[in-house]
Amino acid sequence: MLSRKRLEAYLAEEELEYHLDESDADRILVVFQTKHLSNVSLDITILNSRTVLFLSRMPINIPPEHRMTVCEFITRVNYGVVLGGFELDLDEGDLNYKIVGAVSRENEMDQEAFCRLLYLGNSMLDKYAPGVLSILYGGKDAKQAYQLITKS
Repeated sequence: MLSRKRLEAYLAEEELEYHLDESDADRILVVFQTKHLSNVSLDITILNSRTVLFLSRMPINIPPEHRMTVCEFITRVNYGVVLGGFELDLDEGDLNYKIVGAVSRENEMDQEAFCRLLYLGNSMLDKYAPGVLSILYGGKDAKQAYQLITKS
């Protein structure tokens, strides 16, 4: 069974600063700095006793004129992704990497599994951020941005 207390203990073990969402008792917020991005917000939400959502949020919104190109870029990226995936809100421009972790009735999510999920979303945002930024500020199309990432 997943509980906020257990997840808080895992975060404390990792020595990560976190904040509790006062309006949602099942939500924990963590802010990361990555190689390419500052202030990456990670929302950890317990959906039920066996499922937890990890949502890493890109710290900038995608402007309307670039949303379809970024949408194509993340579609190219998602095609080869095994765990989780990028999502883009076409109305608001929010770009996230979403992972859902589930445990069986008999098993708990251990620290190692939690940490893999905890860091994966931010790693994926960091890995593919240069592609997104090359679209926003470098004039690249989706295919060029994807090739930029896959060749490096």
